[in-house]
Amino acid sequence: MKITSLALAVSLVLAGSLSAQTKDAGLEKLAADWTAAFAKADVKALGALYTDHAIRVTPQGKSLGREAIEKEFTANFAGPWKGSKISIKIGTTSAVTKDVSVNEGTFEVSGITGADGKPAPNVDGSYVNTIVKKNGAWLIASNTAVASAAPAAK
Repeated sequence: MKITSLALAVSLVLAGSLSAQTKDAGLEKLAADWTAAFAKADVKALGALYTDHAIRVTPQGKSLGREAIEKEFTANFAGPWKGSKISIKIGTTSAVTKDVSVNEGTFEVSGITGADGKPAPNVDGSYVNTIVKKNGAWLIASNTAVASAAPAAK
């Protein structure tokens, strides 16, 4: 199931998130735009927030490039993510250069639908994003999300 892929998508919202010590309105805008596009299931708006050759990695595999990322979003919004909600806890953002930053944090996705059409458990986990400034705007160059381990069976 693509539930952990949803976790990855959620992490992308965090791409523009900032730590208390670093303030950049462009990064804040990226996060707000990503969140709004996800809430509307707007695949084209989400895709526009990635570099042409962006890399997304989840436990299910990887998507290479904006087109592949849009294709993944399209499939997920038509299936398990339809109507889902995102909750994000921003971690730390570290500037590598004036045009490259890396950030991390945690996420939780609710409202997921299982393969059987029934509500699925929420997915939570951690993310790391690389964000680059292109033509004055911040874009997501890479994104990795890892879902938390399932509780041990009793």
